[in-house]
Amino acid sequence: MANFIQRPENALKRCEELIYVGQKEAALNVLDSVIKSKRHRQWTPILEDIIKKLLSLCTESRQPRRAKDGLIHYRGIAAANPSGPESILKVVTSFISDGEKAVLEAESKAGLGAEAVANLADLEAEQTPETMMLSVLSNDLSDTGRADRDNYVQWLRFLWESYRTCLEVLKNNSKLEDLYADTAKKTFDFCVRYKRKTEFRRLKDLLKTHLQNAPHAHLAATAGSDVSLRLKVDVRVEQLNAATQLDLWQLAFESAEELHSIISHPANRKAFKSKVMMTYYDKISQVFWVSENYLFHACAMQKFYNINDKQRSREVSKGEATREQANKSLQVLASQLVLGALAVPHHVHRPGAEFESADPEKEKHQRMAALVGHHHHVPHRRNVVADVVQRNVLSLVFPELQGLHDLLEKEFDPLSLGERFKPTLAFIEGNKDLCKYAAPLKKTVLLKLVQQLGCVYQTIQISDFAKLADFMSLHDCEKFIVEVVARGQVAVRLDHKNGTLVYGDHSFEGDRTRGQLTNFGKGLQSVLAMVQTDLRVEARRQKAEAFKQLSESLDDERKMMIRRRQQIEERKEEVEREMALKLIEDDKRKKEEEEVRRLTEEQRKEDEQRKREEDKKKKDREEKELAEKKRLKEQLDALKVQDKKNKAAGAPAELKVGEEDDEEELKKIDKTALMQAKKEQEEKLKREAEERVALSVQKLDHLERARRESERGLLQQLFVTQKEEDKVRWERESKQFMENHRKKFDEDKKKKKDLVRMAGDKSAYEAILVKRREEEFEREKAGYREHVKKERARAKKEKEERERKEREEQERREREEEEKRKIFEEERRKREEQRAQLDAATEKQRQREAEIEAKQQAASGGGGGGDRGG
Repeated sequence: MANFIQRPENALKRCEELIYVGQKEAALNVLDSVIKSKRHRQWTPILEDIIKKLLSLCTESRQPRRAKDGLIHYRGIAAANPSGPESILKVVTSFISDGEKAVLEAESKAGLGAEAVANLADLEAEQTPETMMLSVLSNDLSDTGRADRDNYVQWLRFLWESYRTCLEVLKNNSKLEDLYADTAKKTFDFCVRYKRKTEFRRLKDLLKTHLQNAPHAHLAATAGSDVSLRLKVDVRVEQLNAATQLDLWQLAFESAEELHSIISHPANRKAFKSKVMMTYYDKISQVFWVSENYLFHACAMQKFYNINDKQRSREVSKGEATREQANKSLQVLASQLVLGALAVPHHVHRPGAEFESADPEKEKHQRMAALVGHHHHVPHRRNVVADVVQRNVLSLVFPELQGLHDLLEKEFDPLSLGERFKPTLAFIEGNKDLCKYAAPLKKTVLLKLVQQLGCVYQTIQISDFAKLADFMSLHDCEKFIVEVVARGQVAVRLDHKNGTLVYGDHSFEGDRTRGQLTNFGKGLQSVLAMVQTDLRVEARRQKAEAFKQLSESLDDERKMMIRRRQQIEERKEEVEREMALKLIEDDKRKKEEEEVRRLTEEQRKEDEQRKREEDKKKKDREEKELAEKKRLKEQLDALKVQDKKNKAAGAPAELKVGEEDDEEELKKIDKTALMQAKKEQEEKLKREAEERVALSVQKLDHLERARRESERGLLQQLFVTQKEEDKVRWERESKQFMENHRKKFDEDKKKKKDLVRMAGDKSAYEAILVKRREEEFEREKAGYREHVKKERARAKKEKEERERKEREEQERREREEEEKRKIFEEERRKREEQRAQLDAATEKQRQREAEIEAKQQAASGGGGGGDRGG
């Protein structure tokens, strides 16, 4: 029925009529045929109403696939129209809003919360074994609770499909990026609210595919793409937040890498606000903490603290807050940074590790270091702690934590280390913001305690060690000692037979002895300086001579420093160029690999499709041939049965087709033989039929001759009787006709006499009617001429206006091109001036260095001549 609807307005009216009588499926078919019709490829506002009605019906009947087809066709229709993006925005927003309302209604009706479907494995699975068994075991129709829950789940599944459909429709369209980002955020909120981890994984892969297939995978921050870049970053930030809220830490790490790949592009480094970077470093620090990678957690916290510190400093400079308030707001964050830095395990140096360029662990660390801003090297614990001290972060921490750094990094007091650490540990465990650092800090303190005891003792009782390390259980201490020994951080043995800790390893003993001897030498030197004062005078003299030599070689040192600085700058620029080229090459290589994979996959699919089509054609030919053989066999059997019937008239005969020969035997039979047998049987039956027909003709001829001879006399008698009856009937009918004709003639004469009197009135009426119609014709003709004149004038005016606008547009484009050309020339002139200034500065520097070298050579030459003269 829908195929006969020509106009969209009629289709919408027909849809309303079908909905009124309860035929919603038929109404859906009507709207679907209009959207997919090739006659309606031009966008009109009525098409927007039609797609909204179609999506509304799809929502009511929960048909996401049909809604997706309709949206894709509507996107193709509206894409070419200037009002198309705004219309698509309205349609998609309405579609998602209807789905969310339906979910909320189903949720309130079922009386369930988001936690009720958290254990549901997959929303895309139509039927799970559990639901099938439950439906079989509980057939009670009065179980409305389970029915409401199933309805709730079905609506959740529809809403999830709706989100995916909208993302597919809106992808890679610069005019719909706002709606795309908003839909992606709503989908993340859906996954977080209903604890949908499986769907979040699929959503992450879908968005990653959209980003890779975008026209510019790494979008540079230009004037025309700031909004697009901001939206892409916002979507990745929301993805990172959702992954951390769902405790999907591996996906959170991958999301952080995707976000970093966008913000680390050289053209995008200055295009982001501190809020985005704060969120990024906050979440990546959580990921590293969960993975127990405390070094990169500390680096991320360091970046996070620096951004917060800069923001508080700006607030203080603007007068929005005082320095005390800013320091108070940074107290918790500073404490977390200090504890995170101190909780980093000490690095174990392996001989030759710097030469292992293909170490997978090193590559992994470099990859994670890049995520926290260390692009050229992997950070170390000592660098992080030194940066914390240099930035004066220790002065902002809680008072209970201010002595922790000196206790672990500077002081050497193994006998009271554990006792001094316990108050700090109690404060950390009692603070909800810092309690997570307690466990790694215990291990750090315990390692420091074991190492310091190894510098003092060679053997120590386990009971005494347990008293010194009473902040941990003895079992945990022994377990940790085994771990650090396996990592090579300390050389100690647990002797449970004698109840002792035994230190001993030649390499470690040498290092430990060397450290002790160094400290002993420093002490003796200080005592000697106090006893022999003349040594201090000699030391001062030697220091003065050293300063004098240093001042004489200061110019050379300064020159070397300048040259070194230039070399460093050149090397940095070279490294940056190499990194940019590497990024470009990596992107190009990835695109080429993706293109090769895509072409290979398409070729494989084409080969499989061609093979399937060939197999299908072969199977169809075999089936047709088998059916043809069956038909010939049936016809041949039927002809044989007919032959038997003809020979034995009246004898019963039963036709059996396909019972004597099965399909396998039928395949072995030659089709030509069957056709030949059929042809022979048909010719035999034809000959027999012709013989029977000849006998029947002869018999019929004899019967016809006998019948005509017997009826000859009767026919003559019948002719005479019929002739008399016809004569009587003709006379009666002729008399009746003449009477009726006379009567009709008299009536017509009377009627003519009456009508002759009205001839004048008829002529006058005809003249009036003709005159009136002539006047109407002339009036309409004059109106039509006036209308044509106005239309021509309007068309001429529109043409002139259009030509005027085209001329203005052409002039505007020429002005813009001229302005662009002037700007380009001005920029090129400035670049040339800057290049000339740099060249002049470089030339001046080179001349200055040459003059310095010439003066030095002249001075050295003059001194030598004076000595020879003396």
